[in-house]
Amino acid sequence: MSSIPVMAGVSMPNVKLDGSDHDLFVDLFTTWQQKRRRNLMRTVYDDGKAALKDFGIAVPPQMQRAFTPLQWISRGVNALTGRSQFEGFVSSSGADDPFGLAQVLDENDFVSEFQMAKRSSAVHACSFLTVSSGDVQAGEPDVLILPRAADASGATWDKRRRVLGGFLSVIDMDHQGPSEMVMYTWERVYLMVKSSSGWRTTFVEHSLGEVPVARLPHAPDLSRPFGHSRISRTAMGMTDAAVRTILRSEVSAEFYAADKYWLFGADVTKFVGDDKWSAVMGRMNAIDQEVGEEIKVQRFSGASPQPHIDQLRMLASQFADDQDLDVKWADASNPSSADAIYAAKEDLIMKTRDQNRVWGRGGVKAMQLAVRLRDGLDTVPDELRSLSGQFTDPAIVSPSARSNAFVQLASSITGFGESEVGLEFAGLTREQIVRFQAEKRRSGVTSLVESLRGAAGQTDPAVAVVAGQRGDGE
Repeated sequence: MSSIPVMAGVSMPNVKLDGSDHDLFVDLFTTWQQKRRRNLMRTVYDDGKAALKDFGIAVPPQMQRAFTPLQWISRGVNALTGRSQFEGFVSSSGADDPFGLAQVLDENDFVSEFQMAKRSSAVHACSFLTVSSGDVQAGEPDVLILPRAADASGATWDKRRRVLGGFLSVIDMDHQGPSEMVMYTWERVYLMVKSSSGWRTTFVEHSLGEVPVARLPHAPDLSRPFGHSRISRTAMGMTDAAVRTILRSEVSAEFYAADKYWLFGADVTKFVGDDKWSAVMGRMNAIDQEVGEEIKVQRFSGASPQPHIDQLRMLASQFADDQDLDVKWADASNPSSADAIYAAKEDLIMKTRDQNRVWGRGGVKAMQLAVRLRDGLDTVPDELRSLSGQFTDPAIVSPSARSNAFVQLASSITGFGESEVGLEFAGLTREQIVRFQAEKRRSGVTSLVESLRGAAGQTDPAVAVVAGQRGDGE
């Protein structure tokens, strides 16, 4: 069992900033304080460590502190984020890497950290990617892209310009509260560090003309631009009910595992326990009768735990419906057909596609900020605007079905089979496509050399040298 680690009464840090930036800091810090408890609560549920919410009816006091881990919430989050597999960025121009993004992605381990940022977005409704100049002498890349979780962040939203109005990241904390923070504004990036003598503030100016932070919301709408958490109130309620049901089934199992005996005519004082649960859980109980009467033993069988099993299955079905999970996840007793399984996943597939567009847009925004910061650009170049994030198809189908569809399209559309679009449709990853194209180029060069060798006939020295041979036959 786990409680939510919230620091009550965290006071506003006495950070010295200029007028408008100080007001912005107050707004951001207040936002972080207000949202932190809710974000931490969802983290606890995601970890499967939510505390028991007992009604005080059917669970004995000795078991109210029992820890019953349940990973339903994590399964619901992973169902969507596991289908969202980022492949890379593509440009409408078709160029392989027109802005040198490969180096930026590699130096920042972007692919793996972007996946973690997406999962944090699903848990807390939003996550962020901060872009700043790195300390090259300290071993950092020239452009530093870092994922930030919402439980350690505060942000404001500019509705008219559709960009962040400001962003605060809590980097480290001590027993009193934040000890290191970074604030991103339209003109500066502030670093605030607490020491024994107070807060020390330094800043670095930038010329991007916007807050150098990209947001990654989950299921945003007009009223909530920072999105909605996938861990809904319904999901948390079903998880709480399931934990109680599991504990009640544990209590019921004690009755079901061993029969109970009642003695009529025995001395009751020999069977009285210290509390009411001793009487309930005791294997042998007694009822006084008149002196001299025969002592009788009556056996009573325990109740079946089946009602608890049925209730847990019902809760699992409700949770699966809320999280768009497979029907077989809640009840695997009746196997489903392939079409039924795909139909059950259709809602999850559509949600994943929508999220890929949203998360892809956030990733593109981070790349645009990184290129502008690295190259000192005041605006976004047109080709950079056409950049888009590429994800694998979340509609995972059988290899045979995908192969048949690929063959039909390749036979009816000229060049489709060897194009990048065709290879992606066939199910190849970005890495496999790059390797395929490289091998194809090497094969083409080898074929050209062989044809030149045949045309030379080993007689023309000039052609023979081009073909990789020497004119003297050596």
